[in-house]
Amino acid sequence: MLRKHLVEVIVGVVVAVLGAAVLAWLKFGGPEPGSTDPDLGSSVADALSDSAPPASGSPAPTTGGADPAAEGSTAAPQSAGTGLRPTSRLLYDDGANRATVTGLEVTTEGKLRVRLRYQSSAANGWSLSCPEPAADLRSSRLTLAGGKQVYPVDTYCTSQRPGEDFTLRSGAVLESWGVFPVVPPSGSEFSLTWYDLGTVEGLKL
Repeated sequence: MLRKHLVEVIVGVVVAVLGAAVLAWLKFGGPEPGSTDPDLGSSVADALSDSAPPASGSPAPTTGGADPAAEGSTAAPQSAGTGLRPTSRLLYDDGANRATVTGLEVTTEGKLRVRLRYQSSAANGWSLSCPEPAADLRSSRLTLAGGKQVYPVDTYCTSQRPGEDFTLRSGAVLESWGVFPVVPPSGSEFSLTWYDLGTVEGLKL
């Protein structure tokens, strides 16, 4: 009995010593954390750091340039305010008779009223003719910056002398006009073609 008990004690001591040795080896002699396996070429820590998401509050990588909404935005054309803009642009001059654009008026109805002045210094005056209303309203036009043509909805001839021939006597002045159903944007150039008298380019509000 004594021998058997002694053997058990010795076996227990050997097991305890071996266990302590294994623990010591694992603690002091085992592989260091983060060591690199030469067969893999990178550590587990490196792999984790490459795939980790950005820290909270950090900007994520961007792939685009400027904001497409900002790129597509354009400044809207500025509308011209109501009122008269006096001007003096020669439309026609044959040495004795003259026609001049004297004003551009934006009406409260959102239309453009073009004012013109006829003057004659010819001995026999200036023979003028007003077409019938249907033809009259297709005899003059505005040409806007984009090339669109706009015809008047009312004129001096249509309102005052439809289909009439008359003579502007020497020294007399006739104030004529045409109303167009559009107001060009402020600062945008447009032209006026007035009957067969000619065209005035580069008008602006």
